[in-house]
Amino acid sequence: QITYWSYHSLEACCNAKQPLTASKDEDLFIAVHQICELAFHQMVLDLQRSLEAIALALTDSCDPILGDSQEACYFLERVLQLYNVTVTTMPILGGMRAFAEFRTTIGPTSGFQSVQFRHLEIMSGVANYWQGGTKDATGTPHVAETEFDRRYGADIVTWLEQHRHHSLAHYYECLISRATGGSRTEQINVLRQHPHAAPLLRQFQSFDEIQTRFHRAHLGLAVQQLRRVGADMGTGGTSFRQYLAKYEQELAPLFPGLKE
Repeated sequence: QITYWSYHSLEACCNAKQPLTASKDEDLFIAVHQICELAFHQMVLDLQRSLEAIALALTDSCDPILGDSQEACYFLERVLQLYNVTVTTMPILGGMRAFAEFRTTIGPTSGFQSVQFRHLEIMSGVANYWQGGTKDATGTPHVAETEFDRRYGADIVTWLEQHRHHSLAHYYECLISRATGGSRTEQINVLRQHPHAAPLLRQFQSFDEIQTRFHRAHLGLAVQQLRRVGADMGTGGTSFRQYLAKYEQELAPLFPGLKE
């Protein structure tokens, strides 16, 4: 007989949290990251569904710009809601008093090693901004990155190829190219008046905004916690400032012209 706890595998879920020290803050640190990873996992699933729906809508022979986008918007809205979960969950760690008690124990683990987050960003269409964020002062890749590459490098290469022409950014440019107008601004205005493209563009803009918010929140949290322990490197000895700041400084916005 199916029960609530068996259906949701609650025992396995709760037992997945395995602190390495006696710190009363480490279990919170693990829980927050696991909450975010569960959200990322579902976001990857729903973003893939949204991308497939956009691709299908672009083949609609009845509309030269875009067919019915309700399916794409349905799943992309879930992605946005889950992204908001991560943005509001991460700051909980800002109240930790004892980060120093377990910080050295968990090295060289690092947020760089979140393969689901990298997958999510590849699907959105951002460039490889993370490259260089795990190198030490001599330019040598950190063990956090070399271990990640050993475990997931082949997957990353595959995803980059799969989403070269199957990402939010790619489909945004497809819509732009289909709209009439002498400039990008005029083309975007045309899309904003289109019954199927308009709601999708609104979600694209929301996605770009919340993705930037996540990076800012993550950077702010890293700075806050590392100041408390008198350090300037991430948990795995990684250059978190370069890793997190490069996104906003060099690559945002994800959808050029949409915010203008």
